[in-house]
This record gives sequence, C-alpha cells and structure tokens, in this order.
Amino acid sequence: MNAPRGLSCLLVVLPLVLSACGTTGTVEGPQEYAQTIRKLQERLVTNPADPEALRDLGVIYFETHQYPQARDYLKKASMANEHDGKTLFYLGMTREYDNDRKGALAAYINYTDIAPSSPYHKLMEARYYVVTKELIADQFRELAANEDSLGRQNTPSNAVAVFPLVYQGSEAKFSALGMGLSEMMTIDLGHVKKLRLVERMRVDELIGELKFSASSAVDPSTAPRLGKFLAAGRIVGGRYNVSADNTLRLDVASLDVGKAKTPSAQTQSDALENLFRLQKEVVFTVVKDMGITLTREETEAIQRIPTKNLQAFFAYSVGLEKEGEGDFESAGVYFKQASALDPSFAPAKAKADLSDAMTLSGGTKESALSASHKVSPPPGADDAQRGRGTRALMARRFNNLNRMIKLVFLPGMDNQSPSSVAFDHGVSIDLLPSPPPPPAR
Repeated sequence: MNAPRGLSCLLVVLPLVLSACGTTGTVEGPQEYAQTIRKLQERLVTNPADPEALRDLGVIYFETHQYPQARDYLKKASMANEHDGKTLFYLGMTREYDNDRKGALAAYINYTDIAPSSPYHKLMEARYYVVTKELIADQFRELAANEDSLGRQNTPSNAVAVFPLVYQGSEAKFSALGMGLSEMMTIDLGHVKKLRLVERMRVDELIGELKFSASSAVDPSTAPRLGKFLAAGRIVGGRYNVSADNTLRLDVASLDVGKAKTPSAQTQSDALENLFRLQKEVVFTVVKDMGITLTREETEAIQRIPTKNLQAFFAYSVGLEKEGEGDFESAGVYFKQASALDPSFAPAKAKADLSDAMTLSGGTKESALSASHKVSPPPGADDAQRGRGTRALMARRFNNLNRMIKLVFLPGMDNQSPSSVAFDHGVSIDLLPSPPPPPAR
C-alpha cells in the first residue's frame, strides 16, 4: 500500500530529525552525579590528597562543563600524583575547552613523563602538537598585525631556519625528496651547539599562515621579513632536481638576514644514491659561512648517515610531506614503511610513533575526548538519577522533534516528492562525491 505523499515526506525526513535531536542532546549536570560526588568527597575527608578521588571529581565536573571546578580538582590531583596521565590529559582538555591554550600546553608538555606504554602518552603528545601549532599560528597573526614594530633585534645571528627545498623537475616520485633533505639538514645543524634551530613546525606554519612560499626563502627581498617572523638571523633554502640518469643536483643558499645581501648558491651534484654526501656538504658549507669551527664530536655527529636504504629515505620523505598536509594516517603508513625497510632509521621510527598519536587524538578536541572515552570511560551518572535524566532527555527530544516537524512541513510541501524537495534545496543525489580512497598500505 502506498503512503500518502505527506506521510512519505515525513518518513523520509523523520530519521534526519531524530538524528539531529540525538546529536543535540543535553549535557548531564552535577546533580545527576550527586551520589558519586558524595562518595568521592567522603574519601577526601579521610585522605584530602587522594589522587584518584580528586581526579574523578575533576573528570565529572569537566564532563558536565563545570570547568573552574574541574580545573581546581585536577590541579590538586596532579600535585598528588604528578605522573598520572589521565589526570594531566583531562587537565589539558579542561583548559582547552576553557580557551586557555597556554595552560593546556603546560599540562600536555608533561607527556614525556608518562610511560610510553600508557595510552595517555599518545593522547597528550598529539594534543601538545596540535595546541603548539595553534599557538604558533596565533603568534604569526599577531606579528603580522604589528609587523611595523618588529625590528632587527628579533633576528639573532645564531638562529637558523631551514626551508623545504623546492623541486624543479616533473617526476612525481621525486617531489617529496626535498622535505627529507631539509629535515636532515635541520637535524645535522642541530648538532652544532652554537646554533639555535627554528623548528620545522614553525617554518611550516609560517608558509601556510602567511602564504610565504618555500622558494622565497633566500630571496633578498623577502628573507628579512621571514627572519623577523621566525626570529632567525640565517635562512637556508634552495632548489633541487633529479636528471634522467638519476643525478641529483642541489642549489642551496644560506642568507644572512642582517646583511640581506644576495647569497651565492652552492651547487652540488652527484649520483642520487650519494644524496647524503651532498646534503652533508651543504651543512658543512653553511656552518663555515657562519664562521663556526666545529668540534670533533659535532663533526662526527653531522657525518653520521641516518640510513643506507634509499627506499626507506624516500618513504620517510613522503611521510613528511603527508604530515605537512595534515594527513597523519597516510604519513604513519609511510613512516612505518621506512622503519620496516630499515629498523635502525631512528627518525622514521620517531615519526611513526607521532603519527600514531596524531591519528588517535590529533584532530579536534572533541575527537580527542572521544578517543579518551574509549581508553577509559568517564564516571557514569547515579543509577537513580539516570532514569529520571533519561526520561527528561526523551521528553526534550520529542519537544524538539515536534518543533522541527513544524519547521519542515511548509504549506504545499505534501504535493512534492522527496527527491524534488532535496533537489530544490540544493542537494543533488546524483552529484554526491565518492568517498576518498584509503591510503596506500
């Protein structure tokens, strides 16, 4: 039997309405945890420094959006047990939800003190990375708004920023190689104690936030501005290409921001399999241009080859590219491949671990909270209150449903088919995009 057209439209729209009501559910309040809160407070009467009681109270207040109370209990819990990952994670989340990024970072930075086997180590590490990027972006926006007041005092001569090398060829398989080479230069220069390296994350954020291009890194007309934003007195960047006979050519320049003179690019070329020899020569040239005499230990550290497996390095470079795009799942695939090809390739292993963390909780703070609930569900509401709360929630949902139905069914709508309604409102069923393919495994 065919349903009337008005009813057909209702049957199509009703699941959407119910879904919308479900996603706008009401947050439980502290009163629905009264019995649990009372028991936890009784424990604190006996032991005011009970870390678990303090933490659980903090989690309850966080889950019910009582952020000041949550923060107070979680701070006390962290002082009672400074190595409890769950406490520190929720303290950071409380501050994130309370729009206190610096406070959140101060909590998440302690992830290194949490055992790597703890799931909260990865949860906190990812949030530390995310919040750091957000703070860097905020800082660049603030600097851009006050750029006229920036002076050369912000560009210390021993601070070096390495930009990704720009690919000049057309073969896609070599397009990520510059990311890997730049990362190795940054790591090698980091062994020089007299230098301060600008983190790659900061360089990447500058490129993305202020629309600088990597190719402008050693342009005398733009490098001084880059130096001011990065507080760097030396900018390293350039280009590379791989010829048909697999010869790698590097054209890398090191620009002194203070002098802002046109640098002479150092051109190096050799067989692709000798790419580390070329990369090391570039590093030694940069150090020499800065008038720094290396110690034996520094020289030996720079000369170390991170991997002899070229395919592992290629996979690592693609992983860095995916990481820069924010595709941490795909990045992890490539980093793990690099680590499998050469288990001694330490940078690849470290990046694989970070990508795992970022895939787990490196998105929105809501997704991170959802991930934490899978690790350890938050305390549930009291049984006696849960029944009343459920009935009240259902009543609110049906009220929402009634209100939304009135909004959905406009006069004359019952004479239209569901597909025509969708089309008229701009949703073309035939033109919906296909789901993206999974990353290569």
